[in-house]
Amino acid sequence: MKKLLFIPILITAILFTSCSDDGEDMPVDLISELDADSEAALESNYEDVDLIVEAGVAFADASGRVERDTVLECAEITHDQENKTITIDYGDGCVIRGGRTLKGMIIIEYNDRKLVPGAYRIVTFNEFSIDDVQVEGTRTLTNISESFDDNLTFNILLEGGKLSFPDETTATRDADHTKTWIRANNPLNDEFHIEGGANGSNREDVRYEVEILEKLVFKRACRASGVFIPVSGIKQITFGDNVAVINYGDGDCDNEVTITLNGETFTRTVQPRGNRN
Repeated sequence: MKKLLFIPILITAILFTSCSDDGEDMPVDLISELDADSEAALESNYEDVDLIVEAGVAFADASGRVERDTVLECAEITHDQENKTITIDYGDGCVIRGGRTLKGMIIIEYNDRKLVPGAYRIVTFNEFSIDDVQVEGTRTLTNISESFDDNLTFNILLEGGKLSFPDETTATRDADHTKTWIRANNPLNDEFHIEGGANGSNREDVRYEVEILEKLVFKRACRASGVFIPVSGIKQITFGDNVAVINYGDGDCDNEVTITLNGETFTRTVQPRGNRN
């Protein structure tokens, strides 16, 4: 069973009955402030953005001579080489393999190829959404690798991050992370390791701070089975006088997490898209 120590999360009324390991219910008021679903959505949606950006840049660099990644199969890609700008446009909405619906545009500004130490990409959005969750903010990726031979390492700075959900709730985030790309012979087996911290507010407008205690590991292969959250790693979330620790487990592809909130532990399955029942 995966363990997850999560940032502030909102749990629906049905989940208010989640039990701790000793059989006692967690306090409803604290659970309502700890919004695991919106945290999962923040993690997964911005990771989706990174995958789309990577695929879009690779396709643009090859001038269409390589097969499109599945995340691009219904997008229009425009490459302005003079101004070093790439636009990935999903228009009014299309469904990619795996059933996700993407809308709007992702705009990428760059100075050099991603593999080059010192290269950067500045990613912004124009009415972009994933499964009707609108994504906003400026996401800057800078290659901080020391050489071409290392696993690629990036600083990722998210400023003004915001998700807007169909029920008109929002979740915000600013973050400063280090991301290491562990490349496999088959790109579908790539892993991404995340370290660093973040802060923002959840869908209940509760302010929080996040510290990653043990690196978060995302496996691209898990996405085929609907797992978009980390498969291992630990994060700590502080909101008010409360501390929650989320452990994502030992690497298995699932959406189950264990949350330790003020010393009480319970498990649940999160909604990685932040959808409320």
